Amino acid sequence: MQRRTALKNIGLSFGALTLTPTVVSMLQSCQNTPEGWSPFFLSNDEATVIGKIIDVMLPTTASVPGAADLNLIQFIDIYLDGVSGEEEQQFAKMATAIFSDAALTAAGKEKVDDLSAEDIDAQLNKYLRASQEELAARGEAFSAYMQALAEGTAGEPPVDGVCQSYLFNLRSLAVEAFKENAVIAEEHLAYAPVPGQQKGCVDLQEATGGKAWAL
Repeated sequence: MQRRTALKNIGLSFGALTLTPTVVSMLQSCQNTPEGWSPFFLSNDEATVIGKIIDVMLPTTASVPGAADLNLIQFIDIYLDGVSGEEEQQFAKMATAIFSDAALTAAGKEKVDDLSAEDIDAQLNKYLRASQEELAARGEAFSAYMQALAEGTAGEPPVDGVCQSYLFNLRSLAVEAFKENAVIAEEHLAYAPVPGQQKGCVDLQEATGGKAWAL
């Protein structure tokens, strides 16, 4: 029963970043990744696809570093390898393969290396910026599939439902890792290593210059 419950929930838990001292240390270890990095858990193609997705989600701007600058793909790989449970790992593998096939088919390409930022953005538009009705229908299809998977009666996975859940969860994971990165926390968010007094109901612009708190 525990495994069935876990299987039903892996689409929700995959994107949940649990901040522990170990995870924070992992984030900081990715600050200076040596050249020639190879993924631990992901295959090279999987790392390429996920890297392209989060680069589009969190692009580099003139004033703020993006996912590529912060080596977030390295963190996601280490996190999946060392922190995520077996069910979450299985979902990440399955969903990355399904998304890759969908993106390649839509772009008319054969290799993930050939997918452009525009190709990825087209998929983000389809799955993250759809109407509320489409989002709900895909979510229901995905939930039904995960229920059937837990019960051992699942057929083919619903491509749109899996891709939508995958991208929402990957975005959540990437954004949380982005916010907790030392460079972003200390240089681009309101940051207090030793929190001081609590002040309620104050204007954000006045308190932090409009910046969100890092922690």
